[in-house]
Amino acid sequence: MTGLRDRKKQALRQAIYDAGLQLFERDGYDAVSVAMITRELKIAKGTFFNHFPNKADILAEWYETTMMASLAAALPGGLSPIERLVERIHSGGAEAAKAPELWRAKNAEATRTASIQDAEYRVDTAFRACLLDEIQSAMQDRVWRSDVAPDALADLVAALATGTWREVMIANRVADARSLLNARLATLQQLCRIVSEPPKR
Repeated sequence: MTGLRDRKKQALRQAIYDAGLQLFERDGYDAVSVAMITRELKIAKGTFFNHFPNKADILAEWYETTMMASLAAALPGGLSPIERLVERIHSGGAEAAKAPELWRAKNAEATRTASIQDAEYRVDTAFRACLLDEIQSAMQDRVWRSDVAPDALADLVAALATGTWREVMIANRVADARSLLNARLATLQQLCRIVSEPPKR
């Protein structure tokens, strides 16, 4: 019985989450109230608050789920170290760009919503760890110079990634993201004295 009750509870939570995201995208986050979500599902407001403290917590879950799935995805084979970094950076941003209203609302709510700040911290930590793994792997393969501190380089790449995606989202230039990332990482490669990558076979 407990298992069935838990499944029903989880199904209801998922229904609230899905309805919230659909309404945010359809009507705009600011125009959607908790009352609208509960009317859509024909549930009481108290039921909503049993699962989410407020509507911004739905954004927090969307952001973390989307970004973590992107980081966990396998990369195509045959990529150079720089191409792997570009792909890592591009894939998460590209997923977020599919839902621009959710991305905008997440950023707007982040300064006043603890759950979004916590989600951003966890995503940033996982993203930096992913970049660091890629950089250390390239150094071990003697593709990149080993006298550049890998953790410092990971910090720089993470900052470059965040700034580039913020720029293209604000300017509505998502289609330019990959070329901008390629160009900026190539510049960083030169500044950090990373040796030229061997030709692909």
